Amino acid sequence: MIRIDLVDRTSSVKHVDFRVVPVTNDKDFACVPPGILPLRSVMRLSRRVEAGCAFGEMGEYLWYRLKATPAGKHKQPICDQE
Repeated sequence: MIRIDLVDRTSSVKHVDFRVVPVTNDKDFACVPPGILPLRSVMRLSRRVEAGCAFGEMGEYLWYRLKATPAGKHKQPICDQE
């Protein structure tokens, strides 16, 4: 699964999860909240992701691809140093 975060001027969480790339129908992806992008826009976005793009603009949104961390490779950030 590939997750694309959508950022606009609000504080609400918005993203698109691609099950396959490129998207060809409405079963190939899920939006949160549902219906935030029409199929045509999601198809266009999936082609950009397939081409290797990791961020960009789409209408009123800035979008960026979240990269998964391989299992066991995540490091805890050091927040407090004494």
